[in-house]
Amino acid sequence: GQGSPPLLLFFLSFAMVAIEKGGGGGSHGIPEGQLLGTLALVGLIYFTAAGGAYGSESVINSVGPLPVIIGHAIFPFCWSLPIGLATVELATAYPTDGGVAVWAALAFNEFWGFMGGYFSLVEGVVNLAVFPTVTLDYILVLFDAELDPVSSWFGKAAISCLVVLLNMQGVNFVGRSSYLLSILINIPLIILCILAVIRVKDYSPWMDSRQNDYDTNWTFFLGILVFNLSGYDNVGSVAGQVKKTGETITKRLITPIIVG
Repeated sequence: GQGSPPLLLFFLSFAMVAIEKGGGGGSHGIPEGQLLGTLALVGLIYFTAAGGAYGSESVINSVGPLPVIIGHAIFPFCWSLPIGLATVELATAYPTDGGVAVWAALAFNEFWGFMGGYFSLVEGVVNLAVFPTVTLDYILVLFDAELDPVSSWFGKAAISCLVVLLNMQGVNFVGRSSYLLSILINIPLIILCILAVIRVKDYSPWMDSRQNDYDTNWTFFLGILVFNLSGYDNVGSVAGQVKKTGETITKRLITPIIVG
């Protein structure tokens, strides 16, 4: 029935708390070679939070280049870094999988751990549903193609299935793949930045702000800024599978924040 998916999410989130209460979910029993190393962790953190500049092009149109440059230069240290440091402290104190579900359960009780896990899963389902659409849109633009609604649906389903298959290979595989992919997706941006420095002679358009334009949208700008620079707390969900949890997470969290 229509109530099945929410009930499934409830059971899954409850299981996250039950695992912690049962003493599981940590790195115990996991072979050393399957634990997350430095590079894999950096890749996971980067894609959990930032994931590159793709999809943010409309932000510049909403307020102009200058506020976007200033916002991305300052906001990570006012918003992302405090969240990251809190995550490091909690993940170091409780090096087990579960993240917010475990932390809420330990801080309050099992019910709030249960709700924390449930809301995290709901947020993930809603949030991740956007990315197959964005990916397919980029592919269509790249090949200058169009799809009818049915073909578009199957295209998004195929992308989702591919991602599921990749995730089934394990968190270490996903982490290493994420690290390599983070390099690949940033290469075009680095090239564009280098070409801009070499070829652009007039930087005055970069200093434009659209404060007085009728279609200026500061709410959209701030919403996208917060969305793009959030998610660093999700690293707690794999804290039990990280080599030397406290040392590794503490040293490597700052890299994705700066790059992101």
